[in-house]
Amino acid sequence: MSAFKKKKIITSALPYIHGIPHLGNIAGSLLPADIYSRFLDVIGVDNISICGSDEHGTPLELAAIEAGEEPETYSDKQHEKVKSVIEEFNIDFTLYGRTHTEQNREQTHEMFKNLYKNGYIVEKTQEMAYCIDCERFLPDRYIEGECPHCGGLARGDQCDEQGCGKLLEPEELIEPYCTICGKKDIEFRETKNLYLKLSEFEEELRNWMDEGDHVPDNVKKEVKNLINEGLEDRCITRDISWGFDVPTEGLEGLDSETYKDKVLYVWFDAPIGYIGITRQYFESIGEKEKWKDYWKGGRAETVYSIGKDNTIFHTIIWPSVLLGQRDDYNLPDYEFIHQYLLSGEVQFSKSRGTGLDGKTAIEMLSADYWRYYLSKTLPVGHDSKFSWKDLDAKINNELNDTVGNYVNRVLSLSEKWFGNRVPDKKLSTLEKDSREFLYGENSISSLIKEFIDSIENEKNLKKGIEIAVSIARKGDEFLSSKEPWNNEDIREDVIFACVQALKPLAAALYPYIPESSSRIWDMVGCEARIEDGSDHLNDFLEKENLLEPGKMLGEKEILFEKIDVEDLKKELDGKNKGDNMEEISFKEFQKMDLRTATIRKVEEHPNADKLYILKLDVGGEIKQSCSGLKGQYTPEDLEGRKVVVLNNLETAELRGKKSEVMVLAAEDEEGNVSLLKTDKEMENGVKVI
Repeated sequence: MSAFKKKKIITSALPYIHGIPHLGNIAGSLLPADIYSRFLDVIGVDNISICGSDEHGTPLELAAIEAGEEPETYSDKQHEKVKSVIEEFNIDFTLYGRTHTEQNREQTHEMFKNLYKNGYIVEKTQEMAYCIDCERFLPDRYIEGECPHCGGLARGDQCDEQGCGKLLEPEELIEPYCTICGKKDIEFRETKNLYLKLSEFEEELRNWMDEGDHVPDNVKKEVKNLINEGLEDRCITRDISWGFDVPTEGLEGLDSETYKDKVLYVWFDAPIGYIGITRQYFESIGEKEKWKDYWKGGRAETVYSIGKDNTIFHTIIWPSVLLGQRDDYNLPDYEFIHQYLLSGEVQFSKSRGTGLDGKTAIEMLSADYWRYYLSKTLPVGHDSKFSWKDLDAKINNELNDTVGNYVNRVLSLSEKWFGNRVPDKKLSTLEKDSREFLYGENSISSLIKEFIDSIENEKNLKKGIEIAVSIARKGDEFLSSKEPWNNEDIREDVIFACVQALKPLAAALYPYIPESSSRIWDMVGCEARIEDGSDHLNDFLEKENLLEPGKMLGEKEILFEKIDVEDLKKELDGKNKGDNMEEISFKEFQKMDLRTATIRKVEEHPNADKLYILKLDVGGEIKQSCSGLKGQYTPEDLEGRKVVVLNNLETAELRGKKSEVMVLAAEDEEGNVSLLKTDKEMENGVKVI
C-alpha cells in the first residue's frame, strides 16, 4: 500500500479570470495539480483537489469599466468561460469554485482580524499615484511604465517581462501612465493603507525552508536569498471598489472612515480562497466544519501547484499569513513550482495575447492529446518550448505508435486466438519468460515501482509519464521477441502476460490521459473503480486483482488516431484570420506606437514584385518600410503622401531589405486598399491616441 499516511489537499494557482487560460497556464499549474490528484486516486489515497476563479483586483475592474458592466456581472460571465475550458481539458477538481463568495469573505475577514490582533498588520501613510484626469488614486495595477531594472513594460507592483519579474512600487516606474485614461498626468499624494509585516516572519520562514523539501531545489536558493536579504512590509489594501471591504469593526486603532472606500488587496484574499473554496465544498455536502481537517492541526498534507511567477507569494507571503494566524494552520508541505511554457521564444501570456489559448486548442485536438503532449513537455526546472514538430512526434510516434499500437496488438491477438478472453492460464504455471516479463528483475512490476517512486517520492510528474509509456514499449518489445504467431507452444502464456500488463498500464496512464485510460479498462472488461479507494498499482505489485483466466474482455476499439500538424497549423491560421481573433486589452493597444508620417521616397524592391521600399519621415527621423502597395498605388501617388505608421514594430528583413515601420491601410473583401491618414493636417511624428 501507499506510504502516505495522511489525507491530502491539492490546490492549483487560481486562474485570474480576465482572459481564457492558455496552454502555459494549463501546463504551469492546472494540469500538474490534476495529474497529482489523479495519481493519489489511482493508489487509493484520500484527497481533495481545490481550485477556482481569482475574481478581484484591478484588471477585472478595468475590463468591466471598458465593457460598461458592473464588476460582479462581468466576473460571473468570465468565471463560466474559464470553468468551461478547464472542464474541456478533463481537469477534475473536487470543486472549481471562485473567490467572490460569502465563505471566502468570512475566511478572509477572520484571517485579517487575527493578523491585526496579533500585531502583524500596521497602518502606514504612503505616497500613492493619483491621476489628475480621473480624479482618483491609482492602485499598482492601474499604473504602468518602464521597468527601472530591465526597461520592459511593468505594472506598479511587478515587472512581468521574461527574465525580470522584480517586485516594484509605483513610484519606481519610469514615465508612468494611468491605465484607465492612458495619460501621464500623475502626481503622488499621501494616503493611508495597511501593511503586512513580513519581516516578523523571517526566522520562521527560514526554519520552514530548512526543515524539509517543501519547494523544488531550483527555487529554494532564490527564496532563501530573498528572506536573508530582509523582507519588506507589503501593502494589503487598495483604493478600488471591487473586492472585499476592510473589516474595521471591533479593531482598535482602525478608522472606518479612512477605509470605507478601500478593499483588501487581491493577493491577500486570493490564496485565502483555497480555504474559502474548501469551506464552500464542505458546506455544500452538509459537513460545514470538516474543512478544518484539511487546513489545521497537521491532519492533512497540503500540496500546491503554481507557476514560477507566483513563487514569492506562495513561499513567502502566503506562509506568513498562515503563520500569523497563530491558530495551527498547516504550512505548505510541497509546492510544485513550474517554469514557463514558451511559444517560440515568447512566454504564453493572457495579458500579452501570446500563445495558444485553451478554447482554441481544445477545438483543434481532444483533451487527452493535449494532456499527453503537455505532460511530456512540463516546464520542470527550466522553461520548455511549444513546438509543432514535437507535438507531431509525441502524438504520432509515442501515443499512437507505442501505447495505442500495443493495446491494439494484444487485444487483436486475444480476439483471434482466444475468443476475446483472457487465456486460461495461471500466473504460477506461466513459462519463465512470461512470468519474468510481469514480475522479474526488469519487468512490468519494476516499472510500476519506479513509476510510484517518481511521483510519490521524487514529485517528478514528467518522469512518471515517461515510465508509463515504457510499460507499453516493454510490452510491445516482449510480444515481438516471443513471436506467439510462430510459437504456438508458448502462445497462451505470452498473451496471458501481455493482457495482464494492460491493467497496470491503464492505471499508470490514468493521471495523464484519463479518458483513454478508462477506455483501456473498458477494453479489458474492468471497471476503473477510481472512487472506491482501490490501490490499482500496489494491487498489481501484490499480484492481487489480476484479470481472471477465461474472463471475457470488452469490445476492442482504436484508441488514437494520427494527427496532421500541417492541417492544424492551417486551421489555427484560419482562426486567427477569422472572426474568432482574440480580443486585446487596452493595455495591449497602448503598446502600439502609432505616428503620423510622410512618404518621402518610393523605390522598387529588387527582390519582390509586389513590394515597394518606402522612405518615411517620422518626425525628423527617416525610417524604411517594405510595403505591399504595388498594384494599388504608383510611386507618384505615394511620394509626399501623409500616412499613419506603426512606429515600434520589430525590425524585420523582407526579401533582403530592412523594414522598420508598418504603413497602415484598410483592405476590403475585393482587395481594394486605402491608406489611413488623419483628417486634419498634422506634423510628422505626432502620436495617434
